[in-house]
Amino acid sequence: MRNPTPAALLCCALFILFALPAVAQFHPADLPPLTPDTVFPRCNARQLELAGFPDHMHAHTWSDWQAPVDADGEPYGPGAYCDRGGFISARDVRMTDEAKSRGNLVLVHHAGYGPCDMLPFLGLADMAHRELTALLGFDAPDTLIMVNTDNVPHFREVTGLDIWHFYQREGSRALLQPIGTLQARTLDGHAAYQVVAEWLLDQGLPVDLPLWLRQGLVEYLSEDGVHLVNYMAEFRKEGPVLMTPEEASEILGAGVNPDRGQDRYLHRRACYTSFLCAWELVENQGGLTALRAFLQAVRDGADPDAAALAEWGEDLAGLARMVDPVQLGEPLGEAIEARRPHVER
Repeated sequence: MRNPTPAALLCCALFILFALPAVAQFHPADLPPLTPDTVFPRCNARQLELAGFPDHMHAHTWSDWQAPVDADGEPYGPGAYCDRGGFISARDVRMTDEAKSRGNLVLVHHAGYGPCDMLPFLGLADMAHRELTALLGFDAPDTLIMVNTDNVPHFREVTGLDIWHFYQREGSRALLQPIGTLQARTLDGHAAYQVVAEWLLDQGLPVDLPLWLRQGLVEYLSEDGVHLVNYMAEFRKEGPVLMTPEEASEILGAGVNPDRGQDRYLHRRACYTSFLCAWELVENQGGLTALRAFLQAVRDGADPDAAALAEWGEDLAGLARMVDPVQLGEPLGEAIEARRPHVER
């Protein structure tokens, strides 16, 4: 085998210098975000292959983050109350030693925490509430009370859950995995959007959605897809990671498996399956327009099967067959390598 010529070496160096960074810089946060006016599908197969699923839930930790501003010119969300750990203002937040609240969101915590230990998560939840009510087209009629557990052993003790579950919610009260732990795992944004999305879907609708659909929308609206794909890596060697929607619903409704390893294995697979169902439903089957029309019909008292039939031409059972990832496969195809969406672009 001949040694490469200088010209060949130069070509390789130029490729590494210019071509590879261009691919590496295509980040999950570069894909279009979810907005009420988003055009669907948001990305094509090649973009998904390069970037993975969209994930904008880490931008609040990046150096160029600026708090969004509402119609009244007031900043909100992460960065509105604290900057680099320093307190700025809390003019629209009610504060005591053991609670911080804004609007119909309350965060309860141990009195030993300072304002900037808790306000960033409340800001995330507030941002989630503003965005998700606009996306879904409705609000919940009550107040969401989020309780920060003191540490992981405390979370396990009071919920019976482990850290692959972000929270335990009953009605409008949610026991959170410790916020500091979520922040350390770079999952605080996903957790805030998930707990708010689940609360809205459960408390804002008069009937329960199928668990695959409810969990799928929670995962989809919190842009958890990249992480779910990463979680699947350890399970792929054991066989297929996908389930039918019905199998996912059965697992999600079964409660905690006493075998912790099995609980993690089943829960994460069920969440990934549900995410893929919602991805197909929203991205490729009518976007937010169809989803909002379905949810509004249900809110107005329509039977969910009839509402699904009106929007997608299938009742809920048929809808599950239509979006079944076992039949459709994974949208990323073979591009299922681990990604790091928390890293700045």
